[in-house]
Amino acid sequence: MKPYLLFLSGLMCASGLSLFASGIDATATYTDSEISPGDFQYDLTLNNTGTTNIGTFWFSWIPGAGFMSASPTDIVDPAGWSDAITNGGGSIQWTTTTAQLAAGDSLSGFDFDSTMTPAQLAADFTGMGLGSGDPITTSTVYTGVPLSGPDDIFAATAAATAATPEPATTVIVAIGFGLIVLTTSSRRKLRKSLES
Repeated sequence: MKPYLLFLSGLMCASGLSLFASGIDATATYTDSEISPGDFQYDLTLNNTGTTNIGTFWFSWIPGAGFMSASPTDIVDPAGWSDAITNGGGSIQWTTTTAQLAAGDSLSGFDFDSTMTPAQLAADFTGMGLGSGDPITTSTVYTGVPLSGPDDIFAATAAATAATPEPATTVIVAIGFGLIVLTTSSRRKLRKSLES
């Protein structure tokens, strides 16, 4: 076979892959805060990294299995979205028909409270059956209504937080700067007295 035919065949195969791509792709991050002893609030942000709209965000769920060990409470929805607790309290399904998340956009306001600690939420599902070993935050998105059309499955991750220096570190840095200023001032005084 001629080399250019191999090249053309490879090019056709590579371009053919994009013809079958669904265009749906997403990520999600969450923050947590303790609102009372043993009760935590989780705030999720959904990021549409694909090329199509997202109309369903099903948190802590894959087809056939929900992963949360405690049923969520006080669920909050972004404008135009509605929620449903599914799988006996193991997951939350958010859907919309009017406020789909456009490609390239992010949407926050997916909130819920839970007695699951941040460490428990960040762990892997240890139950039997579907999803065993998957992260508890594994989620599924659909372009439109649930269980219809292309989907994407991914794990939501804890949002990065800016590190706050410990008070001791701040005090040590302040003392260090103070000593530098004192040393510089003392040297100037010594230099002036030697010059006179």
